[in-house]
Amino acid sequence: MPQAYVQVALEHIRHLSEVIGPRGSTTSQERQAAEYARDVLRNLGIDARLEPFRSARSSYRPFALAFGVALLGGLLYAITRHSAAAFLAAALNALGAWGMFAELDFTDNWMRRLLPTGPSQNVIGVVLAREEPRRRVVLLGHLDTHRTPIFYSSTLWHKLFVALVGGTFVSLIVGAVTYALLTLTGWAGLHWVAGLAAAMQLFAFVMCIHADMTPFSPGANDNASGAATVLALGERLTREPLQHTEVWLVPNGCEELGCYGAAALVEAHPDELRQAYFITLDQVGAGDPGFLSSDGLLRKYPVDPELLDIARQIAVDRPELRAFEHPGIAYTDAALLLKRGFRAFTIDALPRDAAGAVHWHQMSDTVDKIEPDCLGRVHEFVWEMLQRLDRMA
Repeated sequence: MPQAYVQVALEHIRHLSEVIGPRGSTTSQERQAAEYARDVLRNLGIDARLEPFRSARSSYRPFALAFGVALLGGLLYAITRHSAAAFLAAALNALGAWGMFAELDFTDNWMRRLLPTGPSQNVIGVVLAREEPRRRVVLLGHLDTHRTPIFYSSTLWHKLFVALVGGTFVSLIVGAVTYALLTLTGWAGLHWVAGLAAAMQLFAFVMCIHADMTPFSPGANDNASGAATVLALGERLTREPLQHTEVWLVPNGCEELGCYGAAALVEAHPDELRQAYFITLDQVGAGDPGFLSSDGLLRKYPVDPELLDIARQIAVDRPELRAFEHPGIAYTDAALLLKRGFRAFTIDALPRDAAGAVHWHQMSDTVDKIEPDCLGRVHEFVWEMLQRLDRMA
């Protein structure tokens, strides 16, 4: 296993998480991280550039808006008890449900039209094949970091958060149906149902406001580790280029807000990347290497079967890497790519015990938590995937 590249990755992680520090999406620190990654690639002799795009500025404001309009409808009905207000409340709850589902499924929606946007950028560097290229592979590792709300602070909160996402979505649907029935029947017993739905929405609304007031994580593992591994693989590729495969190295922006960077990448290069293989590296710095069988938060997308078969075979052939398959927990950039019909796949690493998971989206996600052995095994796993893709007919 090439330990030199592990040290290279560790140096990049340290620079991103300590020298630059927290890299919130659309912030100047995210821009600094992109410029750093671009300069690293250029110093390797790779033609690298920044590609700007516009992104949302918060991952929580869209949901706060969805819950807010639903609560507004419920409040108007509670004040007036008029059938017209019940109809409006039903419509606003339905509007919130549609917006929430669309946002969680990376789909343009009414909330995105109302909320402010900010500047971000992707870094793109291309390593050419030795001979005529037969295929193109894109390595993605996002540079931005997330905020640090309380619902990421423990394993219990993680479980409650997963339940909250589903529960609040259901509460919007229940609210829409309940107020619609109140419009038609006026049955007083439905007020209790509407009240419970509103209570769930109010709690979620408060949580969204709280989350948007917390600081950004240093993001050593999530996701300086993924971006640093892309850069280290880039250095190895300059010394050992693939025979028939062109590799795009893309330390990208704004994954944490809903994969805006991945969307901007494929929208800017639709013809060049339509047949490409995308490999996303996300949180690869601690635990054991994993590879996803599905990706997405509310709606799950199966990963590319060809890439999944290659990963499964590597796991069998290279047991010393201790890589394993598992379904996605939240989402990565691959989820948006899969939704849009691209061939995508994610490699991550999962902690060996519950205590290791509490650094996710927390201020404790620092470089001292990074495990060099895990970084090395992930690097070798991706390298093996690149070799097998290169040998394909």
